[in-house]
Amino acid sequence: MTFGVHAPDGEQPSRGFVRGSDEGQPIDLPNWSMLVKVTAGDTLGRFTVLEGRMGGREPGPLPHVHEGHDETFVVLEGRLRFRVGDGFHTAVAGETVFASRRLAHGFGNPFEEPARYVAILTPSGYEDYFAEVAEHVARTGATPSRALTQELMARHRTVLAPPLPDPDAAPPR
Repeated sequence: MTFGVHAPDGEQPSRGFVRGSDEGQPIDLPNWSMLVKVTAGDTLGRFTVLEGRMGGREPGPLPHVHEGHDETFVVLEGRLRFRVGDGFHTAVAGETVFASRRLAHGFGNPFEEPARYVAILTPSGYEDYFAEVAEHVARTGATPSRALTQELMARHRTVLAPPLPDPDAAPPR
């Protein structure tokens, strides 16, 4: 459902919409899926909103640094383990985690139960990285190598962050 207000010539019309719980542009990765609920096209690139579902024992993206955008995460269900800068935090439902551009961060779900979250990317664009990863997985059946991950991230003004051991991480099995 779309709502709108006519604007004079040359001005952006005011508009709003409702997307249902299962509506949006899907991005499917192994043990992790996203629906882009508010796209770059909806906001003239100002921001993107996506809803993510991450299965249990999913490491998530490698820690990284964005040059061009900020990210806000709101955990809706379950728990997610975040690295933000030089610290770590387990975020639970109802908590919000913010990582500004140029700050090392990453997240995953080391727990058994799945998690659901909303992410807001300001400005838009990085959702295209995840779409490229999903396309690679669909085409090859495998997640990108570290080298390909670095190449894809670089296209989106992002670099891998230096590793930092999580003091509360479970020992490898």
